[in-house]
Amino acid sequence: MKVTMNENPAEKAIAKQFGKLVGVLRVKKRFTQDAFAYHAGISRSYYGEIERGEVSVSVYKADLIAKGLGLELGELMLLLDKDRKKGTGKD
Repeated sequence: MKVTMNENPAEKAIAKQFGKLVGVLRVKKRFTQDAFAYHAGISRSYYGEIERGEVSVSVYKADLIAKGLGLELGELMLLLDKDRKKGTGKD
C-alpha cells in the first residue's frame, strides 16, 4: 500500500531524511537501487520514490527495508533519529 503525503512540511522533511539515510546505507551495502528493491521485496519504482523522499513509508515497508539492510526496525529508527538530531544541531 502506497502512503501518499499531504502538504505537511514536517512529514515531507522526515520522508526526505529517511530516504537519504536509506540510500546511504544501501550504497554502503553495495546494492544498486534495483537490486536492493528486489532483495527487500519492494517494487523498484516505489523504492525509488522512498529514496527521493516522495512518499511516507508504512511501518511494514520500513521493516522490510531494515531487514534488507541487516538491521532491526528499531535500529534503523535510531539511526534516523541520530541523523535528524545531527542535521538540526540537537543532541
